[in-house]
Amino acid sequence: MQRAVRRALLLSAVVAVAGQSPSAMAQDEDELEEIVVTGSRLLRNRDLVAVSPVQTVGQEDIQFSGNVTLENTLNQFPQLNPDNTGTVNQSGGAGVLTADLRGLGAVRTLVLVDGRRFVPADVTGLVDLATVPDMLVERVEVMAGGASAVYGSDAIAGAVNFILRDDYEGAEIRYQYNETGEGDGGTNKLDVLLGTNTADGRGNATVHASVRAKAH
Repeated sequence: MQRAVRRALLLSAVVAVAGQSPSAMAQDEDELEEIVVTGSRLLRNRDLVAVSPVQTVGQEDIQFSGNVTLENTLNQFPQLNPDNTGTVNQSGGAGVLTADLRGLGAVRTLVLVDGRRFVPADVTGLVDLATVPDMLVERVEVMAGGASAVYGSDAIAGAVNFILRDDYEGAEIRYQYNETGEGDGGTNKLDVLLGTNTADGRGNATVHASVRAKAH
């Protein structure tokens, strides 16, 4: 009698499980546990977590610096040393605005635009920062160490990489006047920027013109 009762109970249990739909079984399994996911919205500063020390200069820092040249803006950072150029020393030089990392000489500092080597201004390979359109600069990445392992011996002191905007659309005219704290050394600068995107959004054409002259 007991064996018959056990068989009947076992048979009813098998029938009940077999009659349950797969979706219902999956729902029962999902309801067995509660999963709690925690996270953080804090953004890591790439300047602090990069393999090599990198200093990033944003577009707003360049625009609101009040300087008429990219050279003067970069020279405000301790990694760069003012070189012997026409904008920082009365003795002049070759008229090329350069970047000099750690005072090792401008020829040992590699200047890149969008990660590529830029057109040199003389036979030594120096890049004239005046030829980089500052109105199109999105940010500047200054790598003060480890760049020679990637770019070679001309980056012994480091590398300065200018990242340009590739989707500018519109027209902009900017005029700047700069002078020293003594009221002399005035400089006028006029920039004109025109840009448009293609209809399919896959291309961009930009024209930039800049004129800089000493005030009389």
